Amino acid sequence: MGTATPYYLMLGFTLAAYFIASKFVFDKVHHTTRTVIDELFHIPQGLSYCRRNFMHWDPKITTLPGLYLVSAAFLGTYFPCTTYNLRFINLLASCVNLLLFASILKFVYTSKQSKIVIQALNLTLLPPLYFFSHVYYTDTLSLTFLLAFSRLCLTNRHGFLMLVFGVFSVLMRQTNIVWIAMVFGHKFLDLFIRSSRVFGNQYVTNIRLSKKSLIANDVDTSKLKRYYDIMDVFYAIKYHVSTCFKSFFRYLNTQDILTLSIHSVLLLFFVAFVYYNGSIVLGDKKAHEASIHVPQLLYFLIFYAIFGMPYVILKLKSTLILIFSNKFKVILLVLLMLAIVHYNTIIHPYLLADNRHFTFYIWNRWYGKYEYAKYVTIPLYIFLTFNLYDNLKDQNCISFLLPYTVAIFLAVALQRMIEVRYFLIPFIILRLRFSRPSSLMILIEFCWYLLLNVLAFQVFFTREVIWKDFDEVQRIIW
Repeated sequence: MGTATPYYLMLGFTLAAYFIASKFVFDKVHHTTRTVIDELFHIPQGLSYCRRNFMHWDPKITTLPGLYLVSAAFLGTYFPCTTYNLRFINLLASCVNLLLFASILKFVYTSKQSKIVIQALNLTLLPPLYFFSHVYYTDTLSLTFLLAFSRLCLTNRHGFLMLVFGVFSVLMRQTNIVWIAMVFGHKFLDLFIRSSRVFGNQYVTNIRLSKKSLIANDVDTSKLKRYYDIMDVFYAIKYHVSTCFKSFFRYLNTQDILTLSIHSVLLLFFVAFVYYNGSIVLGDKKAHEASIHVPQLLYFLIFYAIFGMPYVILKLKSTLILIFSNKFKVILLVLLMLAIVHYNTIIHPYLLADNRHFTFYIWNRWYGKYEYAKYVTIPLYIFLTFNLYDNLKDQNCISFLLPYTVAIFLAVALQRMIEVRYFLIPFIILRLRFSRPSSLMILIEFCWYLLLNVLAFQVFFTREVIWKDFDEVQRIIW
């Protein structure tokens, strides 16, 4: 038996167990309600597409038709067009996500194989993501294509498939273009910095060589590092500008050029779409107008605290030490966050009116109830900022941090509405970069997610919300 066989057996068993358990939950969700909030728009649209009525479009829908196109590819010809089957596509997509998580973790980390499989399961069970795997929303399948795209980018192979998955990532959710841009930025910066670490780069080596020197353009392996910082970016810019980028282009191989070109094509086509459409969204543009809303980044920290709880607790002591040893930075952060929450807190009308989301109750029982709430929560934000840094510091590289910071700002801080779903992808990206957790931590994370899922579904199944505009009883979701 090969060394890989036990891994695939464990992965197969885990996948089967996940599907069987999730199918039970899926059927209960389906029998509980036939329409979950935005499914009011998604399901009729999906049924129209799988019946080959591609001219019908609900103006209330703001996303591109990726979800409905995938539905039409499988339903109508091979399987009946029903609400059950439309939702079932997302359950199957969640199974694919488990495999993709495992594949990415296996490629990036050479840790114990059982740890890889359980971490992949944990990520698939991330409570908000897991819930939306049982209903007809865009989130699960959107993540599937984004993960597949990212997995191919790790190896720089299969350019055509990379392009297809990139296109469908955007067709699922327009904001996925931000994460495609992040991957592009990560790849470009990594190449940009590495190609500057040559003997002729006086900013790095402190040695002045003639441009005609035989070794001036050769990489100095002693100057290569696993993780680079912001100063390495400045040194790279200085060197490449002084040499007209000769070293950069010299070290680009065919696969690098192909990968960067594919990313560039996707980005350019999206810019053209926004220019033609006049907005990033379709349909109801007024309800989804872009607006600078920096407190969203602070709410993301709350999301991290809840769904990264085991890792928050793990770094509790070291985070406190980090905070007390950086008092000046803490003071600056306090002042910055005070200004942000005072001048930039935006309350979307839907947040106050839609009592079918957990965010409604959190806001109205804390932030909206007490005028001082947004200020007294700042110490928690400070702690979580340092705690997140503490969890990432052993995996920090400017080629990731810089594009990620820009990407999360664009994806989250330009949204007026507080939606838990907006935080899923940025959290998953960070979770994939956490230092290799121990088996105990992974097990605790699994139990924590299991508990949160049980509680969330318990609320969904037992708490009813009556809306006069709906004949069917409404339910509370993430």
